[in-house]
Amino acid sequence: MIVKNILDDSVISALKNRQLTIAKTDTIYGILAAANSKKAVEKLYKVKRRPLDKPVIILVANIDDIPNLTPSIRRKYQEISKNRPTTIITKVSPNFLPNLPRNGGTLAFRVVPESPLAELIRTVGLLVAPSANPSGEEPAKNVTEAINYFHELVPIYVDSGETADAQPSQIVRINEGGEIEFLRR
Repeated sequence: MIVKNILDDSVISALKNRQLTIAKTDTIYGILAAANSKKAVEKLYKVKRRPLDKPVIILVANIDDIPNLTPSIRRKYQEISKNRPTTIITKVSPNFLPNLPRNGGTLAFRVVPESPLAELIRTVGLLVAPSANPSGEEPAKNVTEAINYFHELVPIYVDSGETADAQPSQIVRINEGGEIEFLRR
């Protein structure tokens, strides 16, 4: 099913019922799944043919949804993400979203700007959102490309037009010294 609005009832229902959705994020088209659902995350890894040792990004609507950030790191993250979407990698408790694969006890988060996507996250909960492509392929630039990749494996596609010149997020991590370090600019 193709819909035009990320807040369509079918999108909300699919995500709440552990189904996958493809939609444009704040950067590129992604495969969205409920981060707190083991079944949805397993489905996402299978459909994307992604190795289980490769973590996925978690989209959040509010910086307060990212655990273990000091006030100083929060301020720095907010400053560097003003002009470009920024993913931050930080250590988390094994009890925080325990169904998600980790790399060295860390998870990657990105705060999305105020938008219908942020509203969707507030409605259905945190979302995992790797790029909309099978591992090793180019990310889909539109819904047609995404459908050609995944067909009926993904029940809902949100058509938000082209992402031809979209850039991936910059990536930072909190290093052992507690400072922000750029991994990709």
